[in-house]
Amino acid sequence: MWNTLERKDKEHRGSNNGVIGGYYKWLKARTQGITWLPKLKSLSEEEAEVPQESEEVQALRVELERMRVVKEKLKTAVTRVKKECDELRDVNMTTAKALE
Repeated sequence: MWNTLERKDKEHRGSNNGVIGGYYKWLKARTQGITWLPKLKSLSEEEAEVPQESEEVQALRVELERMRVVKEKLKTAVTRVKKECDELRDVNMTTAKALE
């Protein structure tokens, strides 16, 4: 089994190619027939277009920010009410113990 794997590895690399040079030669041989490959180019940051946001998206962003502010106000109010409730519970427990 291992002899088969070793033989296949040698078939892919070639017998006289080095590890790095062999790969680049193999890659060049495999990509020679591809005519569209050299035409590909990566876009630099300057060439990349930033899509413009529509008015609807901008309006949704404003609405989202407004909702975040409302959420924070509600969290503050809930925390205050919970604190008052805990204080009233403590007063009620104290009063109930005093009346017993």
